[in-house]
Amino acid sequence: MSHDEKIKVVVHYMAAEEPFKSDEDPVETVGQFKPKVLGGFGLVEGQTPEGNIVVYTLFHDETPLENPGQTLGEIAGHHKTLQLKLSQQITQG
Repeated sequence: MSHDEKIKVVVHYMAAEEPFKSDEDPVETVGQFKPKVLGGFGLVEGQTPEGNIVVYTLFHDETPLENPGQTLGEIAGHHKTLQLKLSQQITQG
């Protein structure tokens, strides 16, 4: 895959009716992409008024994407479409 070729990224979130879809550069990192996903779903990480901490994690297959510097191209490999899932974790405050 050449660097000028976009990757179609589809992110599924259980609480949303429709997935988040975006065409991204392979050099885009997880750290750059995640805020787009959260914004697309209208989600915010951080402390809730009740004092709980809400964090969202992207997953590829069953693997959490915890390295913000990893590129979407590295994750997609030779595939032109990348299917991800977004998961919510709530820590009681």
